[in-house]
Amino acid sequence: MDEGNNSSMDLLPFRLCCGLELSVAHEGSQQEAAMERGPVQADTSLGSVMFDLILKFLQTPGQVLLVQGPPGSGKTTFALEILNSLDETHKIYASSRVAPTRLRQHFPWIDEVIDTMSGRTARASWIDELHDLRRVEPDTIFNQVLRLKHSKQRAVLVVDSWEGAIRNTNDEGRKMLESALLSELDESKVSIVIVVEDSKKARDLGYLVDGIITLDQSELDGRRVRTIAMNKLRGFSVPTKRGIFSLDKARFTILSNGLRQPEYDSHPKPLEPVLHPSGGFSLGSRDMDQMLGGSIPRGSFLLVDVDSSVSPLEIRTILNMMRANFINQNGPCVIVPTAAYSSDTVAESLSKYVGWEAIDERVRILEYNQSLAPKKWRLVMKSNLSEDVKTFAHAWNELAKISPHSMLDINVDKAVQVYGRDELSVPGLTELGANMRDTEGLNLAIASTDSKLRDQWLSVVDYHLKIKNADGSLVMYGVKPFTPLYGVHLNFDKGYPVLNLTQIV
Repeated sequence: MDEGNNSSMDLLPFRLCCGLELSVAHEGSQQEAAMERGPVQADTSLGSVMFDLILKFLQTPGQVLLVQGPPGSGKTTFALEILNSLDETHKIYASSRVAPTRLRQHFPWIDEVIDTMSGRTARASWIDELHDLRRVEPDTIFNQVLRLKHSKQRAVLVVDSWEGAIRNTNDEGRKMLESALLSELDESKVSIVIVVEDSKKARDLGYLVDGIITLDQSELDGRRVRTIAMNKLRGFSVPTKRGIFSLDKARFTILSNGLRQPEYDSHPKPLEPVLHPSGGFSLGSRDMDQMLGGSIPRGSFLLVDVDSSVSPLEIRTILNMMRANFINQNGPCVIVPTAAYSSDTVAESLSKYVGWEAIDERVRILEYNQSLAPKKWRLVMKSNLSEDVKTFAHAWNELAKISPHSMLDINVDKAVQVYGRDELSVPGLTELGANMRDTEGLNLAIASTDSKLRDQWLSVVDYHLKIKNADGSLVMYGVKPFTPLYGVHLNFDKGYPVLNLTQIV
């Protein structure tokens, strides 16, 4: 058949056993409409590397992808998201579990598709065919697959699920359906996605298909974690085999995997602050503020536990966002940096977002190397707690002349390393904490290891957060107050760090 002919004769009819006629529409008119709109790109918010690799895999004609996982792991959402993201390909979704009209309740973003099936005039956005296979006999499914393959039309077929499609078949019928799905795919230009509920029953399929994706869910400190694993993707190099995803808003969103370090140093810009609300502080991220109830009240104490799997660069980036947001609203800031970075490195990285004038005027960074050259912002300590508390208090009082609402950013591990585990319970530090509350400042402590100081502060903190690296993705959650698990995404599109959160649901 001539693919350039756009007449009504280019429709290859499908008839389901229930008597409903559906059609495999020719690509001609759809391609013209697509040319007017321009090429449709895959949604870059869907985990980029991993999801784009799966799309490229299915865009190669003849590929068969097996999607397996326990009930509720997100297999249907994943399959629909694949169809939504592919372009210039005819797409068919064959469900043996859920009626097409029920999909609207779970996936509001396919309303237009359901409207089209209901006989309304709304234009289908991506799926041309939704097939209800719950009452279809196995031989009918067999014939449908053969007709689709014989049409020689580039297409992606989703069978959801395999158990439903073969539930009324014997061994011979199952083998016939396997043959219909898996044979002569290269010549037919059809790629197939098979959703499997019970991987044990479909064990033989694993040897026959070209790719296997496993979805699963587990718990992290009482919070749900959803994981995606790429077990096999024949013919493709797989740089990232595991990741975390969310089903927020009924969409399948794979979190960023690995440390993201764009070339932001070449074009840094002053951070545009997220303004503090009346009587409170913003942490520089609207998503973080929202996670903690909208803002941090003045005088609050925030302790952040950082897992050893999190890189110092990621933590420095997050801290610089918080520091710059405070400093650029005329707030003084005293920093006790981690042992991973010198005071010079901290000042240099922070200056890109606040400027050196602000660093000199209202930032003090503690330094225990007394051989370094003097700087207005450098607060040289002697590693003697009694003397250093006095030096600190003097600098603190000087900064209070700028604003009484100051920020103390202290790395607990560094303090323990310098002063020892037992000396840090001296009255001077207790008075400092009380002073922070009285002056309505912001006390931010970072800890990576257990210590007596950390344990003491846990009993008095207002907020307790944890940051970890889970399956290659940076995640964050609140212990006090209790919050769900969130995926962390850092971007520098504006020339400074912006932190966005994706709730794992």
